[in-house]
Amino acid sequence: MDFQSLLWFGIAGGAAAFAGSLLHARYVRRTPQAVRSRGAFTMFALLMLLFALGAFAAGLVSVGA
Repeated sequence: MDFQSLLWFGIAGGAAAFAGSLLHARYVRRTPQAVRSRGAFTMFALLMLLFALGAFAAGLVSVGA
């Protein structure tokens, strides 16, 4: 595994962790800012999960190259 693939996997992990923290703030801790935002926290978390999947796929492609 080279540096580029590790970088993509790190980006994917960071994006997934950030999405998890957003969903935790919205649905578990129920912080006032997250509740006030209605669906914005959830939508941004879903977009971050899509970004994480794309970065993971890029990491897999760079491992195979």
